[in-house]
Amino acid sequence: MRPFCEVMVQEVFPTVRALIARELMETFNYNQAETAQKMGVTQPAISQYKRELRGKKAKLLESNATVFGSIKNAAKLLTKAKNTFESGILCSVCRDIRKSGMLCKLHREAIPLLKNCNLCLNETACR
Repeated sequence: MRPFCEVMVQEVFPTVRALIARELMETFNYNQAETAQKMGVTQPAISQYKRELRGKKAKLLESNATVFGSIKNAAKLLTKAKNTFESGILCSVCRDIRKSGMLCKLHREAIPLLKNCNLCLNETACR
């Protein structure tokens, strides 16, 4: 069985990273190299995010004001982070995506047998 964390890592986090990268470049005027360094990824990865070759679920995440606000806040927090591994930033975004029910929807699409599952919404499922 694919746990919801796997769905998050494979299908959602690339989009979260793409939106954070976009926010860093558009709002905070970082270039691709600075964005890559701040996010702990490569500059070619940032280029792919910018060209929308990675992170295909942007419209879904942008459609929820709370989730999109969390992503924008994550970018702002990254601008102030001393190192790229202050990872509570992505954990916070993950919790907001789970609370919104978006992850449940994606998890059910990936595994139709989970039609009655609500583990993604459980506060203690992943801490």
